[in-house]
Amino acid sequence: MTTEAKVMTEQTIPRRPLTAIQRRIVESLTDSDPTMVPKAVTYLPTKVFSSAEYFELEQKTLFRGKPVPMEVSAALPKPKMHVVNEDYGTSVLLTRDDAGKVHAFLNVCMHRCIQLSREKQPKSGGLIVCPYHAWSYNMRGELVGVPREDVFPGLDRKKHSLKALECVEAGGIIWVNLDPNSKADFSIVAGDLAAEFDAIGLPNQVVYTKARYEIAANWKFVHDAFLENYHVPRLHSKSLGKMFEDRPTAFTQIGPHLLQSSTRAGYKSEQGAGMQTFEDFRASGVFSYTLIPGSIVITSPTYINVMFLSPQSPDRTVINYYMLVDRIPETEAEKARCEKSIALMQRVAADEDFWVSELGTRGVKAGAVEQMTLGGMEQDVATFHKVLEEQMGLTRG
Repeated sequence: MTTEAKVMTEQTIPRRPLTAIQRRIVESLTDSDPTMVPKAVTYLPTKVFSSAEYFELEQKTLFRGKPVPMEVSAALPKPKMHVVNEDYGTSVLLTRDDAGKVHAFLNVCMHRCIQLSREKQPKSGGLIVCPYHAWSYNMRGELVGVPREDVFPGLDRKKHSLKALECVEAGGIIWVNLDPNSKADFSIVAGDLAAEFDAIGLPNQVVYTKARYEIAANWKFVHDAFLENYHVPRLHSKSLGKMFEDRPTAFTQIGPHLLQSSTRAGYKSEQGAGMQTFEDFRASGVFSYTLIPGSIVITSPTYINVMFLSPQSPDRTVINYYMLVDRIPETEAEKARCEKSIALMQRVAADEDFWVSELGTRGVKAGAVEQMTLGGMEQDVATFHKVLEEQMGLTRG
């Protein structure tokens, strides 16, 4: 759980030890040598990006009945706050109660089924009042106020609490099971994966900026762009391409979730030998986490990127992007650095990665290609799609 954002000096930011998984990843990183990239070819059916039936199966098997990463803890930094998320086909009310615990509810008043809150931005205050008849609820979803309660003889307030959804806050991410009639397994997201995020300080980050994008692209095209560096020196040649080069990446799984790591141009493997903390590593390398389903967490030298991908249709995706920082910038130089990072993110992700995701989505509709060809530097993309199929109960023929 996060606490109220506060200004900290550089000296108060703790040095965070790497987890055993992170240490293994760092130790496996090789010299930055373009000749050492893997050589392999696999194929990916293009129908996974265009089929309406496949999309519906994704919605049923990936986004219902399983933990869905929906929000960063930093979005509700104080007790008695709430926010509404409607990007996953269900209006979800997220709250943080007076004890700091996060809850998720269907955003429906239990009186006459009116949508209870319309707050798309986090709002403080310990009470949510229905706009129709003013029934009111606290942050634990309990009915605490009924005007003219005398006209409801025998009303049991406890039976009129908001309809709860399973919800777990772990490692700075709020996970929700969108199916109120099923039980989800939160053990991995609250265990090993949360430990990974604890190690990079995600639970204690503060929001520097948030941006929302609605793109004409299949959600998996966006994921794919962040799972291979074959495109980086090419698509991003005028932005961050020069910072990186063709090189092997390190890769592992944490349950169904993926961790990929790569380093900047010129990196030598011996640099990783003495790295014990996240601060040692983040200046020269990147941890990129792919959360199943629909979220990406990427580290940088001075901030953490978090993206939530909400599929709306086979060719439309909503992306909520956060830039998270350890502390609120104090000096003009620090503010300028953050603004420069925002501009770079806009150029690299929105103007380039999201753009080609739209081009790819349009391209698969043409029907010219039945199977995409994935080379040696794109094999993590193949693994991602294999994991999705496993989670969907499919076996590719």
